Amino acid sequence: MAALSPEQMLVLAAIERFLDDPELFAGDDPDGGGDVLDAIVQALTTVLPAEHIEQAVTGLLADDDTGLDDDTQLVLEALLGAIERDDGEVALEDLLTRQAPLIEANALEGGQLVLVWDPGQRPPLQELEILELVERYPCRGDAARWTCEDFVVLLEARRQNWRRTVVALEVLQQRPESTPTGGTVLLLVPPDPRAPLEQLELAVTLGA
Repeated sequence: MAALSPEQMLVLAAIERFLDDPELFAGDDPDGGGDVLDAIVQALTTVLPAEHIEQAVTGLLADDDTGLDDDTQLVLEALLGAIERDDGEVALEDLLTRQAPLIEANALEGGQLVLVWDPGQRPPLQELEILELVERYPCRGDAARWTCEDFVVLLEARRQNWRRTVVALEVLQQRPESTPTGGTVLLLVPPDPRAPLEQLELAVTLGA
C-alpha cells in the first residue's frame, strides 16, 4: 500500500468509524446510508477544509495501490460528490449575497437580459442578451450542454418572473411600507464541461 498523507488517513479513519457504528450504518437502507455520509462529512469538515478533503479523496480514488475494499471505495465516491456539491452550494449562496444589487436590477430590467453564473468567465456573474446567450452556450451541436427546449423553458421562466416583478412593483407603489417579492432567473454553468446547464429561479425582495 502506498504511503498515505495525514489527510487521507483522517478520511479513511472517519469512514471506518461510521461504517462500523451499528447505530448509524443501516446496510442497504438508502436513508440510513445518507445518514452515514452526512455524519462523515460533518466529522471531517470540523477538522479539515473542504478542499483538503476533496484532494485526499481524489488521491485515494486515483491510487490503485491503496488496497481499498469495495464498501470504502463506494463511500469515497459518494463523499467526493457530497463535498463538491457542498462547495458549489456555498459558492452560489455567497454569489447571491454579494451580487444582490445586480440581481435586483436584472429583475427590474424587463426581461431582455439573462443572468448567467459561469465560474470560467470573468466576472463569473454576467447579464447576457438573448442572442449572445445562445452564441456562447449553443443548444445544438457537439458543444451543446442544453437543448432548445431548455432554452424555451428559460425564456418562459424569465417572462413569468418579470410579470411577478411587475405585480410586486404595483403593490409597492400602493403600499410603500410593504416588501413584495419579484423574481428573475439564473442560468448556472457547472465547471465540468460535460455537465448540463442548470436553471434557477431567484426571488427578489423589493422595498425597505
